Amino acid sequence: MQKKTLPVLFATLLIDMIGIGMVIPIIPIIFTDPGSPSFLLHGYSQNAQYLIAGATTALFGLMQFIAAPILGELSDVYGRKRLLTVGVAVLALSQLLFGFGIEVASLGLLLFARAVAGLAGGNFSIAQASIADVTEPKDRAKNFGLIGAAFGIGFILGPLLGGWIAHITGSAAAPFLVAGMMGIANIVFISLFLPETRKDKTARRAFTFFKGIHNIRAALRDVDARPVYISSFLYISGFSFFISFIGILLVSRFSLSEASLGTFFGAVGAWIVITQLFILRILSKKYSERAILRWSLLVLAGTLAVYPFAPSVVFVYVLIPFLAIPNGLSMANMSALVSKSVSPDKQGAALGINGSLMAFSQGMIPLVAGVGSGVLGIQAPFIAGAALVVAARAVLFARKRK
Repeated sequence: MQKKTLPVLFATLLIDMIGIGMVIPIIPIIFTDPGSPSFLLHGYSQNAQYLIAGATTALFGLMQFIAAPILGELSDVYGRKRLLTVGVAVLALSQLLFGFGIEVASLGLLLFARAVAGLAGGNFSIAQASIADVTEPKDRAKNFGLIGAAFGIGFILGPLLGGWIAHITGSAAAPFLVAGMMGIANIVFISLFLPETRKDKTARRAFTFFKGIHNIRAALRDVDARPVYISSFLYISGFSFFISFIGILLVSRFSLSEASLGTFFGAVGAWIVITQLFILRILSKKYSERAILRWSLLVLAGTLAVYPFAPSVVFVYVLIPFLAIPNGLSMANMSALVSKSVSPDKQGAALGINGSLMAFSQGMIPLVAGVGSGVLGIQAPFIAGAALVVAARAVLFARKRK
């Protein structure tokens, strides 16, 4: 089962991540670069541009915060394959809507499309649960690394394709038509090749749109898993500051184009892939999850603090491995710790709880970054991100644990 499932999940998530990654180099251009022909916010102040860019990014996370835990538990009941297929279909629709919103210069439609995309945000948690279904606990960090590798490759190809398609066609909407078509192809691929991994489905439960809030309360009540949940939340929050505003920083400081932004994010993704496919597998044979996180979080925090003071584009690229390697290690090992903290029959629920925490941070942080950068300067989100990663490490190692 594992040999059949892992390659299909990897390919499915890769296609998803490529589509999601296409938006990364586009948002800074359409919202914060008045010199671009694709710029949509003429007449808005710079503070307003930062806020709208942050809000557009935040909507994805906020809607994911609502949807991810519901989809996680529904996948325990109705199966992983069915729910993953629905998520991929919703994501494809949202990509087409976002492209149309750019074409007609409708800010309302762009915000709506990002909200719809967030509803598909449970895909990541469902994929994690599928891997947990077919993987022994000792191999979960290694196999969760495959998800990270899909994320990394998507982070290479998505921004690269998004930036270069926009550059070549002269249309910021064109990448999203491509992403929508890829999503439709992904639906067919899942239907034909993905086996159902959740054979022992649990009894049906009642679901609520406020499940995400209940999940946060559940995470805080779970004494054994609480430090891991909180640490994961703080780590993702810290890195979300970087993801949500690094494009805006590079446009503001160095006037990078869509294609140049895509190349930068592609380089970040390349290092994440190297980490997940090679470095992680080597280290996981010798060190525990906690031993790796002790150092990966520290290096990540230091790099985040340095980024806003980079004196040149060359230095920006020099810093990439010092960001991507510790982040790739932290991502996989945090997920493994969460998975190990609960029994096998609650994998979907646990990863749904972690997905809620991640989505909440990814929803709130861009808004905070948008306001903070307008008031305190573009460096503020990166300093705040470094502080949160340091806090994540402090929580995880606050007391000696087995």
